[in-house]
Amino acid sequence: MHPLHPTSLGGMIQRITRHLGEEIETRLTPYDMTTQQFAVMMTVLETEGVSQSEIGKRFGMPAYAISRAIDHLEAAGYLERCPHPTSRRAHTIHATQQGRSMGPALFAIAQDVNETFAQPLTARERAQFSYLLMKLLDGLAAKTRPSDQTRLNMGLSVTDENDE
Repeated sequence: MHPLHPTSLGGMIQRITRHLGEEIETRLTPYDMTTQQFAVMMTVLETEGVSQSEIGKRFGMPAYAISRAIDHLEAAGYLERCPHPTSRRAHTIHATQQGRSMGPALFAIAQDVNETFAQPLTARERAQFSYLLMKLLDGLAAKTRPSDQTRLNMGLSVTDENDE
């Protein structure tokens, strides 16, 4: 095995995750934001009014980690907690005007990091790579193959699994 080309799937994913995390952390320095806080912020910007528990489920993060991230973002003036419409114990999370105004910059960071990372891949390889990652994530969540909708979202056929 060549040291620069490990065959361990977990090892490769870990190296990629570390590299992407370091790159995003560097770009988030002006916003005083960690990658966990960035993930929470992006989720709220994409899904206004999401609950804290829904954010935690989306990322598989424990409640205390989500709470700390929200606490930091709330103290920075980017997010606010509002009473949940149907649960007295829960809150919905909303971006403040300040949080919404930095949204385009945060989306640009994500897009640029993703584009830089995927640059060596063709468009077809990117679609396949995204599909395979979704398949792994779906497998972790449901122990089944990705749904037809996931396949369609990735630009792949729903009838032929050999197009992968």
